[in-house]
Amino acid sequence: MLIMSIGLLGVVALQTQALSQQRSAYLETQATNMAQDMMDRIRANKAQANEYRLGTNQTSGGGTLAANDKQEWTHDLADVLPDGRGRINVALPRIEVIVEFEDPTSANRNRTISLVSEL
Repeated sequence: MLIMSIGLLGVVALQTQALSQQRSAYLETQATNMAQDMMDRIRANKAQANEYRLGTNQTSGGGTLAANDKQEWTHDLADVLPDGRGRINVALPRIEVIVEFEDPTSANRNRTISLVSEL
């Protein structure tokens, strides 16, 4: 009975670890998809690429397509990811989109996804 109890506790511990890692993978996938989404928005609006610059915790306003894209994107980051935030660095032709979020399973509790591309 003791051996069976120890075995079952091991299985429960493995299951708990698997669920935790699955959540972490899900968050990383969402962050990557959101970074790619913004990269695609910038590529679709190359004429206003310089207007896509965005600092951390910076709000976006205005009536341009770039301003609307940034506003939607920052709201989506906050809604989908825990403590989700993003930055966009533009040094044409190089674009860098950075998504940061809190991941309880990570050693430092913060994760960063960075995509770099050239227009």
